[in-house]
Amino acid sequence: MRIRFFSGLCFVMFLVLLSFGVRQAIAAPFSSSREFKAMQSGRSPRDQRKRMQAIESFFRRTNPSLSTTNASRYAGLIEKYAQHYKVDPFLVAAILVKESTVKPNAVSKGNYGLMQVNWKANGPWIRKTFPVRTTAQLLEPENNIRIGTHILASNIQRAGGDIDKGLDRYRGRSLSSYRNSVMRNYSSIYSIFSRL
Repeated sequence: MRIRFFSGLCFVMFLVLLSFGVRQAIAAPFSSSREFKAMQSGRSPRDQRKRMQAIESFFRRTNPSLSTTNASRYAGLIEKYAQHYKVDPFLVAAILVKESTVKPNAVSKGNYGLMQVNWKANGPWIRKTFPVRTTAQLLEPENNIRIGTHILASNIQRAGGDIDKGLDRYRGRSLSSYRNSVMRNYSSIYSIFSRL
């Protein structure tokens, strides 16, 4: 009788948790999202200006104190390095917003800049690979976006092309709330793009 009561109670608790949105904590695979699939055809050179406008607009919405000039500059850098490293530019922009809310001088627990690159973990190979020797240089937006995009592309490649596992590697651990947040940012950028 006790076991039946306990299992019944567990089932009721499960239903209550679902009604409070706990299912939102479990992220659907990134690559199966409607927006991500739609962007595979929106990555042509003819859509470049439209992509950049969507990213700029989302940056300004996220950080109203960001100048139009800087929003445009960051979008251009994302486009440049996303093409170079063969990564979706909206994914890079979505991570940038999640990591720093588009604040170039953001520093948190050893993570620096727009993409929140961890200097302690990455500094040794960054010094060998890029002309960046100090955290001050890492804070420069072009260096930070370039290195962050490189790290993201490398992590996705190591994960066999799996975006979700690549995001987990970028974050440093598997966290569905992180992936969900990046997905929400991605969807918002896509929504702007689709209206342009």
